[in-house]
Parts: sequence; structure tokens; C-alpha cells
Amino acid sequence: MIGITKLSPGRMGNRLFHYHLLRQIARKTGADYFHCKLPDSVYFAEMEKRPKPLFPFRKSLRLTSTDVLTFIPQDFLAFVAHEAERKNIFFDPPMLGEVFFDYLFYAPGDFVKVKMQYNVNFNFDFHNKVVIGIHFRGTDFPEWNEHAALKFPYYRDAVLYCLEFFRDENPVFILFTDDNNYPAFTETVSFLKSLRKVEFHFGDIAGKPICDFCLMTRCDVLISSPSTFAIFAGCLGKPKKIMHDKSWLKHAVENNDPFWVKLQNTNNPYYSLWKTF
Repeated sequence: MIGITKLSPGRMGNRLFHYHLLRQIARKTGADYFHCKLPDSVYFAEMEKRPKPLFPFRKSLRLTSTDVLTFIPQDFLAFVAHEAERKNIFFDPPMLGEVFFDYLFYAPGDFVKVKMQYNVNFNFDFHNKVVIGIHFRGTDFPEWNEHAALKFPYYRDAVLYCLEFFRDENPVFILFTDDNNYPAFTETVSFLKSLRKVEFHFGDIAGKPICDFCLMTRCDVLISSPSTFAIFAGCLGKPKKIMHDKSWLKHAVENNDPFWVKLQNTNNPYYSLWKTF
């Protein structure tokens, strides 16, 4: 058996990465799985608590992402398949992007499905238009890592590129943020207004982040951020053209962050880099 008994200390995006890894490995190895109750189960189908079976004499093994990264994926899967027959293997948080690309065997949407009542659609006419989502993560990000607090020039340049690239496809922008006072957000709003005749809208329907998340899965293009919320939304729904900030990517790669290192080199149908600015 493999499972999760400790929740990630981060927000929803972090927990989704953790849960997603469990489900990918369970399906790939055929191991049965269990997990504690996730706060996000109110929003996602098939995420209700799966109790750990009672095997009082079964040994346990706890693994972190550091442990997982000591294996090549093929060897880790063989290890899990063998050990799960006689042990309970716990995947302890954080299990985030560092192990994402190596264990991306099936569509993330196979395991993470927004419940129908939160499966909202755009509140504007999006037919025959290219919908471009823009994500801004403020709040705690400037304190967490100043490099992750993205600046206005990135968003400006990405918007201008999209306007030119999709000039014959009726581009429309939708802005998502957890911080309406975030400088890059307010500057981008002013910039879009100054362009005139550029259609743009705001997310945050009824003040529910899950609605933003669902709308982001429906976008054709995502001008993204380093937030796991935005990244995981980018993995779901239709295949997207993903854009990231060049200076953030450079910083993350120089610090050997596995997710961003692999993003530069990966080619998969779920989350691939299109452009940087």
C-alpha cells in the first residue's frame, strides 16, 4: 500500500501536486493507495478520504521527494511495486514540481476533476476567440522569494506578443489574482485599458478561488506565474500554450530547481513551455 498521512503545509496547488503524484504512481505500479482527508475534496471529485487498511504488523516506510530523487524513475517504480506488497509506504510532503515530470505517465485530469457545481464557464462570449489567462500571485510571494514576485514588464511583453501572434483570432484576456493590490496586477490593468479596444475580463467569480482555477483550465494560453495554483491549472483541461517569466526561470534553473530545469527540456502534452519574456 502507498499513501499520504501528512498534508502539505502550502495551499491547494501544493496539495494537488502531492495527491497527483500518489495517484500517478498507484496506477503505474498497480499498488493500492490510501490518503487522509484533503481540504480540497470539497471541490474535486473522487478525492474523499481513503482510509489506511489495518495491518498492525506491517512495516512502514516514509519517503520524501529527496528520497524519490535518489532513484531514476524506472528503478523507483520497481522499488514501490516490490515494497508496497509488504509495507505501507508514506509519501511525505512536500512532493511538488521536483518529482512532477518524471512521474507524468497519465493525464493529470484523470485524477484531478473539478466537481460539477464548481465547473464554471466564462461569463463572456468566448466563441471564435483565443482566451488568454494571466495569473498574478501576490500576498505571501514577495516575502517567500523576491524573484517569484513577478514584475509588470513580463506581463506587458507577454500581452503584446499575444496581441500580435493572435491578431486574426480575436484574443481576449482574463486576469486572475489573489491580491488586487499587487503592483504588477494594477499596472497590467492600466496597461490593458490604455491599449483601447482590447477585450479583457476578471476572474474571481463570487470570490471563490476554485472558480478561478476552473476558468484557468479552460484557457487557450496561460501567462503564468511560479504559483503551484497556476501551474496545476495549466496541466488540466485543454492543451495550453504556457508562458513564463524569463528572469524567474533563469533564477530557478541557476538554483537547480528540478521542476524548472526539466520544464526547459520537457516535451509532453500536459505542461510545456511555449514562450518566455
